[in-house]
Formats: sequence, structure tokens, C-alpha cells
Amino acid sequence: MEANPGEDWAPQQQPRQRKARRAHGDLTSWEHCFNDNCKEHRWEKVEAGYYPRQAGEKGELSKNDRREQRKRKAVRTRLEGEGSEKTMETRETQISDLRSQLDRAAQIIVAKDNDFERLDKEKEKLQQAYNRCKQRMRQIERMLWKEEV
Repeated sequence: MEANPGEDWAPQQQPRQRKARRAHGDLTSWEHCFNDNCKEHRWEKVEAGYYPRQAGEKGELSKNDRREQRKRKAVRTRLEGEGSEKTMETRETQISDLRSQLDRAAQIIVAKDNDFERLDKEKEKLQQAYNRCKQRMRQIERMLWKEEV
């Protein structure tokens, strides 16, 4: 007879469940992110032109980031009707350059095609010479076998 049934019973502890980690971008803004290599806030820092520092200072951008900043500032879309004749002349020059590159590529392709044709003809001649040699070797082999018998 048991004096205290269930005396050794204890509630089973459930494993602690961790809270889902919040994303770095949800926790901090770019102005409070002091990691210069942070990929999530990088472009915001580049656009602002500096890396934030804890003491309220502004750290300089790297050379690559300054170059990227200049590129991003230089890129913009043209408004409808905006443009200049210089732009058209530049485009015509670019088109002309592209056409000359295409012409040169076509000439190279034709030259390579001619080389392939020449190599194919040489291969056929070599194949014919090989077959004649093979045939002559068989004739010599037959003659040698007849002399041995």
C-alpha cells in the first residue's frame, strides 16, 4: 500500500521557446547603425554621404562608396522632350561605332569560316592519303604472307 500516491510526480517543464528575432532593420534606423559594413543600411548611409558614429560624429565614406554615391547622383531619367542635339550626335556616333564593330565581327566570322573550309579540304586530302597508305600496307602484308607459305 502506498502512503502518498503521486508523491514523486512533478510537472514536466516545457523547453523554453525563444522569441523570434527581429530583423536588424526593424530594430535600428540607419542613423543608429554604427556598423560600417552593414548591408541592410549601406545604401542609406551612402546616399546621406557618411557613416554614423556613436559619439555623434560623421565617419567618412570609403572610396568605393563615394564613387558609388557619385554614380547614383549622376543617374537620372530625362524628362519628356528634354535632350540636346549633342546627345543625338553622341548616339549617332555610338551607333556608327557599333556598326563598325559589327562589320569587323562579320569579317572575322567570314575569315574563320574560310579557314574551316580550308581545313576540311585538307582533312579530306589527308584522309584519302591515309586510306591509300592503308590499302598499300594490306597489299604488302598479303605479299609477305604468300611468300612465307
